Amino acid sequence: MSILRAPVIAVFALVLLLSGCSGTPTVDVDAASAWFAAVDDESVGDAAAAAVGMKVGPGSSAEVRTDFAKPAEIIGADARCYGGDDVTASVTVNLMTADGGQLTLTEQIVCDTEPHRIRFGDAYARAVSASGTAPMPTYLYVTAVTAG
Repeated sequence: MSILRAPVIAVFALVLLLSGCSGTPTVDVDAASAWFAAVDDESVGDAAAAAVGMKVGPGSSAEVRTDFAKPAEIIGADARCYGGDDVTASVTVNLMTADGGQLTLTEQIVCDTEPHRIRFGDAYARAVSASGTAPMPTYLYVTAVTAG
């Protein structure tokens, strides 16, 4: 009877060990919120036309939009999110162009808090919007960047 128990205990121990190693990454939402507030308070610099931010998670986030007083030449958007190297977010940036069209780009970025450039080329825009998703709740910040 004790010979049968040893393999069962060994299998049980292995299952416990593996379940501890295979957990999905998590994000400390309070730390993400504090990071978001700090990023929002930073000076965005002369090349920034607008900055938008939002809480994201599974499914779609609400789209956040900023309209410009006059069309701005947008060359790209810097997107960043909080969560570490194991967390990625899908970011969609829309430019409402001066001629009435729309330019939409979606990219996956690592949530390492660093800016990741989404390049548009040169587009004169009257508005910019952003939305995103992530596998767990976190915060996303997108800055529209001008040529100058």
